[in-house]
Amino acid sequence: MASICKPQQRAAKGCAAPAPDACVADIDPKLECLDGATTYIIRLSLPGFKKEDFKVQVDSGGRLTVRGERPAGYVRFHKAFQLPQTANPDGVAGRFDGTVLSLTVPKQPASGRDMVAARLAEAEECAAARAAGEGAVTTTWAEALGGKGQMVAAAVAGFALGAFLAHRLLSVANT
Repeated sequence: MASICKPQQRAAKGCAAPAPDACVADIDPKLECLDGATTYIIRLSLPGFKKEDFKVQVDSGGRLTVRGERPAGYVRFHKAFQLPQTANPDGVAGRFDGTVLSLTVPKQPASGRDMVAARLAEAEECAAARAAGEGAVTTTWAEALGGKGQMVAAAVAGFALGAFLAHRLLSVANT
């Protein structure tokens, strides 16, 4: 936590004049980021703050900024995040329960093809990172698809079996 004594600047901004020995303390609030199926959730722990003490902004480049200043004790913070390209910055919503600010950022809807391509690219990056650290490691396509890999494999196998049986039944019926 950094502390910067600037009582004269606060008075110039029209804030209540602090005692001559008062300082402004910059804090770094506890942060938690979650990646859900359809949203990203960012939680900041802000005990002692009120809803009016902070401001949330999203710029056109997808940068989310949270700033706050608590007059009591002259405490302030500033956090900035670059949202992923899959985020929808127009749909950011927030909720403050008195101690934790929860920001929900929806993900842009993606087609199935885009999701598979993103998972495969992610798997290639992980494999490259593993190969750099542990030698050659192969990643199966089921691993690349994440936890749903077995379900996808079963669906592909079922489709192939159904197509084969339909072909056999139709060819027998036509002879």
